[in-house]
Amino acid sequence: MQVEVAVRVQAHPSRAHLLPALHDRLGLPAETIVDHGTGLPSPWRGYKACLTNIPACTHLLVVQDDAVPCDNFAPALLQVAAAHPDHPVCLFLARLPREASALAERAMQRNPTQRYVQLSWRNFMPVVAVLWPRAKAVEFAEWAVVHPQLPGQREPRSDDAMAGMWKMRQRETVWATVPSLVEHPDTNPSLIGRRAQWGKDRNRVALFMADDGLAYDWSA
Repeated sequence: MQVEVAVRVQAHPSRAHLLPALHDRLGLPAETIVDHGTGLPSPWRGYKACLTNIPACTHLLVVQDDAVPCDNFAPALLQVAAAHPDHPVCLFLARLPREASALAERAMQRNPTQRYVQLSWRNFMPVVAVLWPRAKAVEFAEWAVVHPQLPGQREPRSDDAMAGMWKMRQRETVWATVPSLVEHPDTNPSLIGRRAQWGKDRNRVALFMADDGLAYDWSA
C-alpha cells in the first residue's frame, strides 16, 4: 500500500521549548498546531484543532509536544501505516489500559515477532502519539461534534478520555505498537495540572520502548 502520512504536533505555548528537538526526531515534515485558547489549558481543545481541516493524506499522525520519538522513527512509522490502512494505531503504551499492557508483556516475553496488541473497549486510549487513517480521524472528529461531553463533565479537557469514549461507544478497533515508538518522559507538568514524575509513575511512561524503530518488523 502506498502511504502518505501528514504529521501534526499538538502543542501548547508553555511548551514551545520542546518543539525543535521533537521536529528533529520526527524525521518528517510536521505542522505545529498551537492551542491559543483562553481559560484553563485543555488537551482536548488542542486535539480537536489537530483534527480540523486534515490535509490530503492516507494517515494523520497526531503527536503531543512532549513526546520523544525513537531513532529511525519515520521509516518505522511508514511501515506501521502500510500495515494498518483502516484502524488507528497508538504508538505509545504505558501500564494503562492494563488489559493491553498485559498482552504487550506476554508478547515481549513469549512472542518476539508480535508487534501489535489490540486495546480493549474500555474508555481509555493513550493519545501521546496516534497514527490515524484519515477516514477514522474524520469519523472521530464528527462523532465529537455530536457527543461533546463526557459523563459527569460539562466541558471535557481530557483528550485520551474523549478518544477512549469514542473507541468504546463505537466499538472501534484500535491497536498499539509493541514496543512503543515514542516515549513520554513525563518531565513536564501536564496541561491539566499533574506534576511531572520523571519516570517514577509507570502509568505515564512507555511500558516497553524501542531504541531504534528499524530494529523491528512492523509490516504485520
